[in-house]
Amino acid sequence: MTAQRRAAGRLLPGAAAGALLLAMVIRLPEAPATVAEQRARLPPAAECESDVAGRWQALIYSIDTHSWYDWTMEVRHVDGSADALTGVIYVDTWFGTPDQSEPGPCMGRGRYKGKMEGHGHYRKGEVLFGGGAFQLSEIVCGQGVVGYNPDQFTGKLEKERHEFQSVNNDGGLAVNEPTVFRRVACFDDEPRAHPDVAPPPFFPERREGGC
Repeated sequence: MTAQRRAAGRLLPGAAAGALLLAMVIRLPEAPATVAEQRARLPPAAECESDVAGRWQALIYSIDTHSWYDWTMEVRHVDGSADALTGVIYVDTWFGTPDQSEPGPCMGRGRYKGKMEGHGHYRKGEVLFGGGAFQLSEIVCGQGVVGYNPDQFTGKLEKERHEFQSVNNDGGLAVNEPTVFRRVACFDDEPRAHPDVAPPPFFPERREGGC
């Protein structure tokens, strides 16, 4: 699968930084229909102890490449930091029509999966979480991918909805592309120290027969 949308569009470091800063002040109400459609596709939200840590999902259709992009972000706090984030961004993408929100039989350029090491921060209700170099995990069918520009998501966290209202700027065709993430799972059940439990009271050994 040839991913023209993610193919090697390059920006100078200063231009890339400028694009990210611009994205921080652009909000999703510019495309309300797109936002409503994206929300309708997502599973129910999960309530977690952390505002931002957890597993987040987004599912969008790109008219530029006639492809679907199903992203899953695993976001965790960096130990010892007040706002730094780390994790992984997974993507499952397939060629199809706007009504094919689930992968079907291979069409045209096919389907592939990959991942990116994630990093960013959470400050004053704003999230920046972007991917590093793209790593191809699987070519499900078709030609695979020629180039994939790492996704960079920036925007506002809506605690009440458990949603991350982001825009994506990947240095290629994705320019301030509205992308709604919803938190669908928590990491609250990860191993923790067990609390001290008082031992049961001592009972003397019972003797058999007689008093």
